[in-house]
Amino acid sequence: MSDDINFIQVDPQQIFDKMVNDFETALGEVLYPGDERRIFLQQELQVIVALYNSLNDTGRQNLLQYARGEILDAMGARTDTPRLPAQKASVTLRFILTGAQAIPVAIPAGTRATPDGALYFATKQLLTIAAGNTTGDVLAEATVAGAAHNGFTAGQINQMVDVVALVASIANTNTSSEGAEIEPDDDGVNVWSGYRERIRQSPSKFSTAGPEDAYIYWAKTADANIQDVSVVFPETLKEFNLAAFQAAYPAVDPTPFYTEIPAGKVKISVLMKDGDLPTQTVLDKVLAVCSAKKARPMTDQVTAEVPVQELYDITFTYYISKDDAALEAQIRSAVEGAAGAVDQYKSWQNCKMGRAINPDYLRQLLLNAGVYRADITVPVYAAVDPDKVALSDTVTVTYGGLL
Repeated sequence: MSDDINFIQVDPQQIFDKMVNDFETALGEVLYPGDERRIFLQQELQVIVALYNSLNDTGRQNLLQYARGEILDAMGARTDTPRLPAQKASVTLRFILTGAQAIPVAIPAGTRATPDGALYFATKQLLTIAAGNTTGDVLAEATVAGAAHNGFTAGQINQMVDVVALVASIANTNTSSEGAEIEPDDDGVNVWSGYRERIRQSPSKFSTAGPEDAYIYWAKTADANIQDVSVVFPETLKEFNLAAFQAAYPAVDPTPFYTEIPAGKVKISVLMKDGDLPTQTVLDKVLAVCSAKKARPMTDQVTAEVPVQELYDITFTYYISKDDAALEAQIRSAVEGAAGAVDQYKSWQNCKMGRAINPDYLRQLLLNAGVYRADITVPVYAAVDPDKVALSDTVTVTYGGLL
């Protein structure tokens, strides 16, 4: 990258010119083009350039912006910020008996089930189905950490691995989620994201004054799938000016007004990867982390909540230039197809809280897809509060033909 920090300037032409000049000075001869010694220097140039680039990269590894892998782990250790490990996915399994039994049926902890014979889930605790009941639900966890166990919808995890007497069938009642790979250096697009971004924010955790950045840092340590955090203060603590009050209301007793001043309240909203909303399990983990003594000032009242959803509609008509008639099908697919401009806009809009609803970005994506003209009726520009996330509701896309 042209804006990379260089500890050694790497200009192949300058390096080669210097090599030739040094040799000519030392030999007292001119190395003309075609001279075997000059050709040899040309062959060595790529080795020297590669070496210089390697030295530059080694130097950059001392800077947080460029550090990666084990070097980044070492930087995190400076501020007691370890990389988040891989997480196991969880899901609720329902065991269905062959029929109502006269005595309770016990299903041991660790009983396994699978959706495909390759990925496995195991129950986390003993499940006892009371006499007379035919079903029982229990929390299960993937046997291996990682994101591969996410996304199995209700009913897909339906194969028993460990046979249990009197159990006829098994199925998950919700979608498996919360599995994650080991925390990456960054998301592959934004330098300041992932583990690197948490290290950058980590000095904020040393404050006991409850700054916004500190709460953001601690919240992100609760779950590796948290992508965005919003911290707002619904009620602001205001200083009570006794002198001004007595001057304005000399006959009023000011004592009750002291008790009406609200304590500091902190509302933490979190958004998961791909704009997904957090489960109660994730919110409980965030609250536990952010309420710890080392993270929360004694006067703060912390809550962890799902972001408020700000719904918006998408309605537009688009046209394609007659000059691009041969590409009509391709452009239409780039607009309306899977991962097309509309899907890209929806994903961009809902992956960050507080992001304003901006139709100009939708127009940009449409033009990039090859659209000649776009008449966007809705959405219109609208600001979004920091603790809200914009989610699309009704989408109406009309192709107006060639212009």
